[in-house]
Amino acid sequence: MEAIPKDDSSLSERRRELHKEVEVAKRNLTQQKTISEVESKLVEQQLAEENKLLKEQENMRDVVFTLVRLTQTKTDEREQKSKDFLKAQKKYTNIVKEIKAKDLEIRIHRKKKREIHRRLREFAKLYDTIRNERNKFVNLLHKAHQKVNEIKERHKMSLNELEILRNSAVTQERKLQNSMLKHANNVIIRESMQNDVCKIVSKLQEMKEKKEMKLNNIDRLANMITVIEEEMVQLRKKYDKAIQCRNESGVQLIEREQEVSIFYEKINIQEKMKLNGEIELHVLEEKIRFLKLKIAEKQRQIHATQKLLPAKRSLDADLTVLQIQFSQCTDRIKDLEKKFINPEGKNRTRFLPGKDLTEKEMIKKLDELELQLAKKEEKLLEKDFIYEQVSRLTDRLRSKTQACQQDTLLLAKKMNDYQKRIKDATKKMMALVAELSMKQALTIELQKEVREKEDFIFSCNSRIEKGLPLNKEIEKEWLKTLRDEEMYALAIAEKSQEFLEADNRQLPNSVYTTAEQRPNAYIPEADATLPLPKPYGALAPFKPSEPGANMRHIRKPVVKPIKI
Repeated sequence: MEAIPKDDSSLSERRRELHKEVEVAKRNLTQQKTISEVESKLVEQQLAEENKLLKEQENMRDVVFTLVRLTQTKTDEREQKSKDFLKAQKKYTNIVKEIKAKDLEIRIHRKKKREIHRRLREFAKLYDTIRNERNKFVNLLHKAHQKVNEIKERHKMSLNELEILRNSAVTQERKLQNSMLKHANNVIIRESMQNDVCKIVSKLQEMKEKKEMKLNNIDRLANMITVIEEEMVQLRKKYDKAIQCRNESGVQLIEREQEVSIFYEKINIQEKMKLNGEIELHVLEEKIRFLKLKIAEKQRQIHATQKLLPAKRSLDADLTVLQIQFSQCTDRIKDLEKKFINPEGKNRTRFLPGKDLTEKEMIKKLDELELQLAKKEEKLLEKDFIYEQVSRLTDRLRSKTQACQQDTLLLAKKMNDYQKRIKDATKKMMALVAELSMKQALTIELQKEVREKEDFIFSCNSRIEKGLPLNKEIEKEWLKTLRDEEMYALAIAEKSQEFLEADNRQLPNSVYTTAEQRPNAYIPEADATLPLPKPYGALAPFKPSEPGANMRHIRKPVVKPIKI
């Protein structure tokens, strides 16, 4: 379907234009003069065939377009029918499901209908029984109404009697309340009198207890003063003993230091003597060793000479041979000298400046050099030996000095510790002396207070014996104590009142409120009725709010006189 060309207006117009161009080209070909008649006929035949083919093509194209349209319509119809078929299937399935559901509902309704019929039968039976019972109850109700009427009449009679008794009870209750009020007032007065008496008695007892407490305090302070004085005496004795011990220990330390210094000087002298002796011993040992070396060298030389004695004959034979060779050499040398001295010789040599040493001189010089070398070697050996000995001595001295340094450090540390202990002891003694002075000052102040209290008590006793009043200061103190007690009692009463108010402000639903409670009932004042509270209802009295701070800005109204 897609390969078939569509009938578009643009394609048809393009096709027409192409046909026109082809016809124009054909006419141009026919008009050309160069073409022959046969060719022109062939061209005309071909053009005619081409026109026929074009017409057939157009017809076929129209047929194809019609077929394409028909196929499209058929496909659309088929799709629509398939959609309708699917919808019909869905409707069918839904209808089947609905039919099944309806069948179930019908079954359920049938069951319900059966149950309803059964219940109707039961209700009919119950209705019959209830109707019979209702008739019975109606009869009983008539009888009860009759009895109620009789009881009402009796109740009216009893109410009248009760009102009479109530009036008499009210009068008696009023009398009883008056008597109770009088009795309560008398009881309150009696209790207040008893409380006053008890307060006075308790105050007297408190005064006695305070007096006894003060006397006990005075005795206790006196005992403390005596104990402190005894402690001061003991501390003074201890202080004197400590000073004596310190002085003795100081003297002993000085003596010990002097002895230690003397011992150190002796030790140093002995060590110096010891070192000098050791040095001399080492020198002697070195000399002995050097002599031993010389003896060993001489013995070696002797042994060497003794070994050379057996080879004397062989040496003599060698000596003769060497002498013969020497004579031959001398002869040869003489010949060479003659040749060399000869001025007519060709190879004359150049003479060197200086003198040639003889054999004896050469031997002497060699011996001297050997002796010098031996001396140098001996000196080197001696120096090496001395160096070894000196290094040993220095090592010993170094080790001794290090050991002495450690000893000196230990002694210095010990001396520092002793000095610290002495300083701490002196500081403690000074602190004890300061504490003693402070306690002495306190004891003096306490003694003054005790004397003042004794004088005060003596003056009070003398005034009481003479029948005179006490001093104004005592009265002021007594008034202060009374005022403090009253303030304490008032504070306790206020706290108890606050607790009571807090309990009263707590509502029954356990909610705390600070709002003032308003009365919601009243007691009637009629003589005929009992004093029982009655609720106000909707007509409760109005409580006006308290005037605020803004009232000071409002003038009071001027009351005008009423003219008659």
